[in-house]
Amino acid sequence: MLSMTLVLAASFAGAAVAQEKAMDHAEMKSVETVPGETEADGVGVINSVDADKGTVNITHEPMPKLGWPTMTMDLPVTKKVDLGDIKAGEKVDFRIKLGRDKQYRVIEMKAAK
Repeated sequence: MLSMTLVLAASFAGAAVAQEKAMDHAEMKSVETVPGETEADGVGVINSVDADKGTVNITHEPMPKLGWPTMTMDLPVTKKVDLGDIKAGEKVDFRIKLGRDKQYRVIEMKAAK
């Protein structure tokens, strides 16, 4: 019985660790950052585009300037970003900027080279 309990505990622990590593932050409104940094460049893959809401869901590579690991998150975009040219599955270079409301927004986005 003890060995079965240990097997079950190990199974659940592995699932918890896998879930933590995914870092799906789609619902985050703000993220802890390096103090004083208000803009950063990133590279990521677009998962979805919501032109009506003015948001993209992106899985980005680590952003050391902000102290961010690889994450999947929804990010609002400014009006000057043309979402008509952005497609799900596309790799992009982007720049984000911290607004007065303490939320980062995409201010530039283009297909990655």
